Amino acid sequence: MELDIKEAREYIVNQFRKQGDFDFIKPADFDAMVDKLLELDAAYLEEIGDEPYDEDVIYDRFYAALSEQQPALKTYLMRFVDDYMDFMEQYLVSVDAIEWE
Repeated sequence: MELDIKEAREYIVNQFRKQGDFDFIKPADFDAMVDKLLELDAAYLEEIGDEPYDEDVIYDRFYAALSEQQPALKTYLMRFVDDYMDFMEQYLVSVDAIEWE
């Protein structure tokens, strides 16, 4: 199944908006953060191929990248990354794209 990144992004952004916890982040910064996580996620999926998705590995990559990109928001980034991962999982479940082991 080919993942529709635009649809996934829209779903994730809408979940963040509904939640409202990160409304204080400038829209351009918020968009750049979400786009960076989507980019890293896609690269990781390509890297691992058919291997299992290791949430610890990708979480560390997400956090490191956003910490570099948005150092002023470092206090909030652990939660942002965690929420992104939850929202992406919810999206994948909604389109029946997850195989549980």
